[in-house]
Amino acid sequence: MHLGLRARVVGVLAAISALTLVVAAVTLLSPLDQRLRDNAVSGFAASLRNERGALAILDPQDVTRGNPRLLRAARVLARHNGAVVDVLQPGGRVLVSTDPDDALQFTTATSAARSGRLQRAVIGSGGQALAEVAFPVSIHGRAVVLAARKPIDVPRISAVVRRAFTVAAAAGLGGALLAGLLLAGRMVRRIRRLRDTALRVSEIGPEAELRPDRGRDEIGDLSRAFATMQERLGEQERARRAFVATASHELRTPLASLTLMLDMLVEDLAATPPDVRAAHDQAVRADRQVQRLSQLAGELLDLSRIDAGIPLRSELIELSAVLREVAAEQEVRLHEQGKTLEVHGGEHVLWAVGDPGGVAQILRVLFDNALRHTPRGGRVHARSEAQDGVAVVLVGDDGAGVAPEDRDRIFERFARGTNATDGGFGLGLAIGRELARQMDGDLTLEDESPGACFALRLPAAPTP
Repeated sequence: MHLGLRARVVGVLAAISALTLVVAAVTLLSPLDQRLRDNAVSGFAASLRNERGALAILDPQDVTRGNPRLLRAARVLARHNGAVVDVLQPGGRVLVSTDPDDALQFTTATSAARSGRLQRAVIGSGGQALAEVAFPVSIHGRAVVLAARKPIDVPRISAVVRRAFTVAAAAGLGGALLAGLLLAGRMVRRIRRLRDTALRVSEIGPEAELRPDRGRDEIGDLSRAFATMQERLGEQERARRAFVATASHELRTPLASLTLMLDMLVEDLAATPPDVRAAHDQAVRADRQVQRLSQLAGELLDLSRIDAGIPLRSELIELSAVLREVAAEQEVRLHEQGKTLEVHGGEHVLWAVGDPGGVAQILRVLFDNALRHTPRGGRVHARSEAQDGVAVVLVGDDGAGVAPEDRDRIFERFARGTNATDGGFGLGLAIGRELARQMDGDLTLEDESPGACFALRLPAAPTP
């Protein structure tokens, strides 16, 4: 049989309560009778010692066998304590007794006279138990022994205590069970609400409504953590939808242009005679669109790898050498566009820690960005240097720069600055920053003018 959480919590609470009561009963009730006897005898002895002044006021001549004043004092003690009281000589001879017919001898009187100290004992057991006390007393220099005996009803007192304990234990166990039921019921209701919300999220999606539990316990923490997870899932879903919509739009534009150019190319070649020049122009334009599509496909693939969390390599990189290699790749494009590139610091060795392919990809993004925003005849500049234990590569241009309101937005996916020219999809800088941060570095926009200057920062490494 499967037990629910409520039944298990209540069962565990009941078992713990019952075990606690059993331990308490064994600890308390087992020695109860002996403790009651000891306490009764101790209290009896203390009462007699406190009232022995009734003998101290007597005269020395009153310490004789059958003396009325001595007998009256003994009866006062007997009445106050509900006991049989004898006054004896140190040798054991009885001077007076409040119950002359009592044939039971005081077993502690002789030892009290011999030791000079209080002696006590319990005679008999059960309901017939008697507490006996004897101690020496001096009456103006005359030594006597005061002995007293009274019944102690230990079983009755023990029964009262046991009944009270049983009632209290039953009430405590019942209260614990009731509290367990209420607590478990509330806890189960809160967990069920959380479960129902999780089921709604699985059916509807992150848009499902969730009211976080306001409790300050672990269930409340779990509910708030679930709400945070749902919020992040919602953000990811919205980002995914925006990404798909934007990617679809970015793909549709070059595909439409490519379709139109191919149709015109077919028409030019089908003409009589064929318009070879126009067909060649259409083929060149189509090739550009294919290159744009290839670039977009590559950037989308890079983003998918980043989102998949594929780890990058972490190894020593000679950053200046990578900068020189990527700069050399731009020679053809620089010549075609009539622009110049200046590289500084490349002659110095600068070691960093990162992924070689990832670093090269970021630098290609920065050079591509700089070349697209630099006017014809302009200059692109790059340099590598060490700054406070960080290896830095800076790439700048002579373009229009970045508007203040775009400084952060340009690092978002599919985001292009106000001064951006056509040719890009707004993914390069976003990919570059995410790659840099995966290598424990960063990609930032520096405050340099004219134009824009981007800085790639990576953890520096000592020369191997």
